[in-house]
Parts: sequence; structure tokens; C-alpha cells
Amino acid sequence: MASKLSLLYHTSTEIINTYGWSYFLRIASYELRKQGFDLFRNPTLDYYSELESKIETQEDLYNRYMENFDLEVSRNISQNKEGLLKIKPKFTVVILVDQKNLEYISRTIESIKEQIYDNYEILILFHRTLNDSHLDNNKQNFQGVTCISKILDMQKNSSGDFFCFVESGNKISKNALFKITHFINTKPDSELIYTDHDFYEKNNLRTHPFFKPDWSPFLFRSVDYLSTFFILKKDVFNQISFDDDFSYSAYSIGSKIVEKSKKISHIKLPLCSINYEYHLSKQKKEHKESSRLDRKTVVDKIHLLIPANLETNFENQPLVSIIIPTKNNFKILKRCLDSIKQYTLYKNFEIIVVDNDSTEPALKQYYESLKCTVLNFNGNFNFSKMNNLAVKEAKGDFFVFLNDDTKVLQKNWLSRLVSVCSQDGVGAVGPKLIFSNNTIQHAGSVILETGASFHPFQNIFESSSLHFNFLNVTRECSAVTGACLVTKKEVFDKVGGFDDDFDVYYGDTDLCLKIINSGLSVLYTSDTKLLHEGSHSIKSKMENNTLEKNQSHFAVENHRRFINKWPELKNGDPFYNSNLGWDYSIKSIE
Repeated sequence: MASKLSLLYHTSTEIINTYGWSYFLRIASYELRKQGFDLFRNPTLDYYSELESKIETQEDLYNRYMENFDLEVSRNISQNKEGLLKIKPKFTVVILVDQKNLEYISRTIESIKEQIYDNYEILILFHRTLNDSHLDNNKQNFQGVTCISKILDMQKNSSGDFFCFVESGNKISKNALFKITHFINTKPDSELIYTDHDFYEKNNLRTHPFFKPDWSPFLFRSVDYLSTFFILKKDVFNQISFDDDFSYSAYSIGSKIVEKSKKISHIKLPLCSINYEYHLSKQKKEHKESSRLDRKTVVDKIHLLIPANLETNFENQPLVSIIIPTKNNFKILKRCLDSIKQYTLYKNFEIIVVDNDSTEPALKQYYESLKCTVLNFNGNFNFSKMNNLAVKEAKGDFFVFLNDDTKVLQKNWLSRLVSVCSQDGVGAVGPKLIFSNNTIQHAGSVILETGASFHPFQNIFESSSLHFNFLNVTRECSAVTGACLVTKKEVFDKVGGFDDDFDVYYGDTDLCLKIINSGLSVLYTSDTKLLHEGSHSIKSKMENNTLEKNQSHFAVENHRRFINKWPELKNGDPFYNSNLGWDYSIKSIE
């Protein structure tokens, strides 16, 4: 039995090292469902040849998702006939048309006319660049619909309770208006609603879903995930002022609406499909190397915006306290401190090293040469207690909690992190952390319904545009790693600092959840990157057999305490769509 388990262990390790955790978890899940405990009694499968053909691709998974989605449409038809909805709003579907997408308008109109919920009207809003000749050539598409050229004319030309904005060429699902109506019945206070979407190709095949996070205003500054299809209460629209010369692109309208909407809701269903053909031709014109544009590249870059400048010019730089817990890591700590000294243009900072009873003679001698504060912490290594001890001595307006196995790579790293953290509504910030081979170690954390968390995109090349370029934008997330976490002193004090009960694991995640619970955002920012070896202190203790039994790498007690403290985690991570499984892969449907 022991030899068989050893074989399973080494096979698993090889798979992880070769293909990564995401692939390993998929095949492990598959085999456990198939074999149960027989997997542990006879682990002799040839994983590389047999399972590769059995594990579903993302395309396969989405095809299965859409099969279920189509079945749901059929059920919705029956539900609509039964008249179960108490609130039955009228929708004014506004098609936004410009010179580039005009030729595809018939596809949008046809999709609207196929709705199973039929309490709607169609309003076409033409861009001012269109002239009479454009309209005359498309008259057949406008029969039975109202056409206007000024956004100021929308109110007097509509009788709906809600406006649904959709760009010409996009298609809405047959059950879109029914699903929206059902959602309004469950959440009648929603003022602005957006949905997930995907892409359709020439053969009407739906591909590349964008399963979005719940409302994330900082992400919206870099990725336009709203404009595809969004729904607004007419009462809110009537409160918005538009100029005569207002540029009414979907994004400009959406940006105006967001400012006025107090309750923004998200329907986690792909109720709209984008015209892939149109965007492909558009990007081919913009790129001379058009032959190199594969589908994924086109899709991932469609929604990108010019990122907002979050840089702050401080008249007087606030004092920043950089806090570094460590134990017997002389070479690693020295590299960290040397990099701070070499690469930090920001002048007003202090460094506090918290040492956990180190015994290395070279390290003790090194401490005597340092001009920074060195504190001693007695007892078992406790990340939370060590940082809390340093905070009592810190004089800064901002705290940077930094692992000793990090290395600064950019001269403006500190000014950028402090700038982002000083934005209104922001409580904590974490940067992009990379391994020495330029792949991702950390780009924000995702918390699963089980309470376990993981770092998405790990081991992916750091400049990858995967999943709509989420690696390379500033966006909200539920947590960032304590390997490099920036927060304000006033925020840290308000939420009560780190919870001492989380010794090695979950302390950073718990702090971030407390900050979010106080009404502030936790952000991942790609504008700053540091090198991070990844829990070097913990790994070295494990290798040297010095990590206490109750601090094992899978900290069961910490995990139990964490999920008991945060029972709302069972509702899922608001910044990670429930249609997604591990690492932005589509969740498998049983």
C-alpha cells in the first residue's frame, strides 16, 4: 500500500511540475469521481496518454454549459406562459448604431424580436456621423421601430420602465428579457443591471464567455465590461444631463449612468453575444500583422481601455513604514533590504525588521550594521503577531507589510503603491508578484466557497493578456497576499489589525475581508511588480523540520477558524464569477 501511495505521490508531483495545478486538479477530480478509493489502491493509470483525451477542453465545457442554457430557455418559455411574474416592466431596447456597425443591425433586431418576454419596444439611436445615404440603404431594417439621432430625444420617444442598451451587431439571447424581468422581481431595487456575455461566429457558434465579477469600479476604468449590454431604470436615466454634442458611445453612456446609479447589479448569465467577425476585422485594420491574430488574442483585447492614471503628486510625502518579519534568512533578507535601498525613489519611509529568535551569527552581526529598527519576537513564528508588534512601533501614515523573500524591481514601486492606496474608497493594495522566470506568483487572491483561497494565473507569463487582460490592470479582489500589502494606518487601526489567531496562514486574507467589510476596496495593481520566491520562510522551516506541527503547510485549524469567522464565504467570491472553477476555467457541469 505504501509503495502504491508513493507512486501516486510522485506521479502527482510530476503532473503538477509539468502541467501546473489547474491541470492536476482537473484530472484528480475526474479520477476520484471515476474510481473512488480504488485510485489509492491501484494508481497505475497512464495519465499522460489516457486522460488527455478524456479531460474536457474549455470549448467542450462551454458547449455543455450552452446545452444547459438552451434547456433553461425552454423552461423559461413555459414559466413565461404561466404568468408567475408579479412585476412585468416594459423595456425600451436601445440599439446604438454608428457607421462601422450599421451593416450588422438586422442581427440585433432579429434577436430582439425572438424574445419570449414580449413587453418591449425598439428604439434605434444613430450616431451623429451617419448621414441620410447610410440610412436610406438600410431602410428595410428600420420598419416598425423608432429612430432618433439625439440622446436627448430618448425620453419623449419611449414608454418603457427600463432602457436596455445594446450595440448594433450584438445579439441578445431569447430569454434575455425574461431573465432580466425575473431578476427585477427578486431584486426590485436594482437601478443598473449588467450581464455576462460571449461571442458568436459566422456559424452562430457561441464561444469565449466573459464571466464577469460583480460591480468593480476600478476594473471598469481599464476594462469595459459594461457596454456590451446593460439595463437602466428610466427614472435614473431621467436624472442624467446630456449635452447636445454628447458622444454617445456605449462606454460614454455607461460611464455617465454609473455615476448616478446607487444600486448596480450583475446577472451571472451570458445573455448577450458579441459579433466576433466585426471585432476581428476591426483589429485586423489596426494591426499590420493581422495573420497572427488568433481568436484568443482578439477576444482578450476587445474590452481594453486606456488605464486611468492613479499616480498622486504629494506635496509632502506621507511617511511609510515598511515592516518585514523574518527568521534565520540572512541572505534573503539582505537581498530584500539592498533592493529597497537601491530601487526606491520615494524618500520618506522607515524600515522595521521583526526577527523571530534568529540564531544565525551572520544575521545577528548584520543587524548591528543596519540603521533601521530591528525588533525581536519570542515564540513560534506568527505572521500576525509579528506585524502587529511592529505596528505599535511604526510612525508611518501608510504600512507596507513585506516578506523577506521579496525583491524590489522598480524605482517608483513605493510611490505607485502609496498613490493607489491613497485613492478614495481604497483600503488596501497588493502589487503583481513574479517568480524569477517572469511568471506570476501573485495577481490578487480568489476565495472559494470552501474558504480556501488561491492565486489565479500562477506560473503564467507575467505580461499575458489571458482572461481579458486581468493580469495587467488595476482591479478589485477579495484579498491580496501579505507578501506585499499596503494599507493606511487609519484603516488598519479601524479594523483592528491582524487577527493573532492566524499564525502562518489566513492572516492577510482575514485582514482584507475586514477592510472590505468596513466599506473599502482591496485592489490588485499591475502597475508595480516585485520578485517573490513564494513563502520562502515557511518552506525553509518545512525543509529543516523546524515548522511546528500546528503550523503545517495545510493549516487545518486555521482553515476551520477562518470559515467559521467568515460564514458568508459560502456565497462565493463577489469578484470571481460562480460559473468559473479553478483559475478562470469554466466550471464543469455534472
